[in-house]
Amino acid sequence: MVATWKYKEVDEIADEISNTKVIGLVDVANIPSRQFQMMRKTLANDAKIKVTRNRLIKHAFEKKGMSEFSGSIRGQTGLIFTDLNPFKLKKILDKSKTNASPRAGSIAPCDIVVPKGPTPFAPGPILGDLQKAGIKAKIEGGKIVVASDSAVAKEGDVISQALATVLSRLGIEPMEIGLNIQAVYEDNLIYSPEMLSIDDNETIAKLQGAYSGALNLAVNARIFNSVSIIPILRGAFTKARNLAMNAEIINKVTIPILIGKANAQMLALAFAVSKSPDAIDDDLKAKIEGASAKTQTPEEKPAEKKEEEENKEKEKDEKESEEDASAGLSSLFG
Repeated sequence: MVATWKYKEVDEIADEISNTKVIGLVDVANIPSRQFQMMRKTLANDAKIKVTRNRLIKHAFEKKGMSEFSGSIRGQTGLIFTDLNPFKLKKILDKSKTNASPRAGSIAPCDIVVPKGPTPFAPGPILGDLQKAGIKAKIEGGKIVVASDSAVAKEGDVISQALATVLSRLGIEPMEIGLNIQAVYEDNLIYSPEMLSIDDNETIAKLQGAYSGALNLAVNARIFNSVSIIPILRGAFTKARNLAMNAEIINKVTIPILIGKANAQMLALAFAVSKSPDAIDDDLKAKIEGASAKTQTPEEKPAEKKEEEENKEKEKDEKESEEDASAGLSSLFG
């Protein structure tokens, strides 16, 4: 005969599933009671944690038509009920993890090395314990020191009681204690831990790259929208202005530039013929001398300065607003 509490437990799980958007399965094995209670308290505002028998969890999933999710149950499993999206749940659980010394029988998550250096221990029985655990220890200056880096376990090794005790006393904490996601269920979709492990910086970089590519495509294909219209108008204005300049079309945009260009050409020509005393009159000669004293002629300007001025002009063009570009387009050809 099935115990009444088991029926009640299955019904409670089914009710939680009905009232929750996201259900997670987490590995709760080898988590000390104190750390588990701290995690439960930390997550209280975002999620509810429930630990029960795997068979009862499977019955509840079958009752709610979630039999496929039962395949993700393995080992000592706990349930998490939350309205957070699966990706945010994964991040919160990862942040809640803490480091701890291993317990006897636990599996080394990585190679464990006791570093060379002094210990807080005075000479005594602890020296023998260190040596039994494979640590190269000796007495030096009235203290026990580790003579050289000592590899005491490889990734995947089972931690012995002696090694667990020594690592705890040395304060070495290679274990990461926390709730590891086995799978998450949302809207008939099952997410694996790998699917939920997203690098924020990489994802943002990809989105930025996609945005830039889409903008370039829209501009080059002349697809008009609130984002592409500004660079399209700016580019059109620049091309139209250059066309008007080369064709010497007079309007309020080109006239200051054309006059400046003509004045520079006049001074350059006058400077070229000024070597002949009778080629220019005294008034023009005075203008040339004044221009030479204050500024360099176009031929004398260093190439770097010309390039710098062109870059400044380009930057100025790029800063023109959409309204300026529109106004310029309408005025270029009269």
